[in-house]
Amino acid sequence: MQQLIDEDFLRRLANLRFMARRRKGGRFTGGHVSPRAGMSIEFADYRDYVPGDDLRYVDWNIYGRLERLLVKTFVQELDVPVYFLVDTSASMRLGRPAKAVYASRLALALGYLALRSLDRVGLFPFSSGLGECVPPRHGIAQFSRFLRSLSAIDPHGQTSLTQSVTDFLSQTRECGVVILISDFFGTDDLREPLARLSYRGDDVLAMQILDREDAAPSLSGPVQFQDVETEERTAIAVGPATLEAYRKRFEAFEAGLRREFQSRRIPLFVTTTDRPLEQFIHEDLRAGGVLQ
Repeated sequence: MQQLIDEDFLRRLANLRFMARRRKGGRFTGGHVSPRAGMSIEFADYRDYVPGDDLRYVDWNIYGRLERLLVKTFVQELDVPVYFLVDTSASMRLGRPAKAVYASRLALALGYLALRSLDRVGLFPFSSGLGECVPPRHGIAQFSRFLRSLSAIDPHGQTSLTQSVTDFLSQTRECGVVILISDFFGTDDLREPLARLSYRGDDVLAMQILDREDAAPSLSGPVQFQDVETEERTAIAVGPATLEAYRKRFEAFEAGLRREFQSRRIPLFVTTTDRPLEQFIHEDLRAGGVLQ
């Protein structure tokens, strides 16, 4: 795969911050506020003193005025695991640049911003099941692992989101933010995998990567099609009526995707490979609250 990203691009992202959509607690100190009370740097509230509380956190000024022992509580800033599920099925080979390249650049950019927010970042490439994964970790070394794994992606095979999510949930025990990047072509029923992610408590963001030809193919005359995932071949004469029928089926497919994600309150962001990645990041993802 071609070079995914350069340092100038990352520097232009430096003013952005990755945001978790909900407040969740993780294991280490990080950049997202958790609603759990704990002893940290951000004051939350007071509660009554109970025997055994650390006297260092008693507010003696209030005691002097009210003769009441109150203990300061704080919110902890904890990390959030960010899981990238990136489609590597054969349909992602298509496009200029290939959808797989665009998806990898997007994952790398968002992974970089999540690592800057002190979150743990993990990569879970999938097609009919999970490929070689990068378990979620912190730090600059994790960015290098992320980059190497994304650069080595070779799209092939069919898509089974159900099996891939089953594998993903068996390999990860902690809920977090799941960023699902795919063209969603050839995916089986979305209801089961999305329901399983929601049941565990994961925050899911869906990002659909399309080629312009997916929505509006520029074809005419006798054409032989080959399904890149099943390798099935079909010969057809393409004319205005054929293109109009395709357009209606594609619009129905997209409407079905939107309904499925909306029913789970999962944001769906759609872009095409000929759209500058920076524009998609700055305009769509910032407006959608993924970045700040």
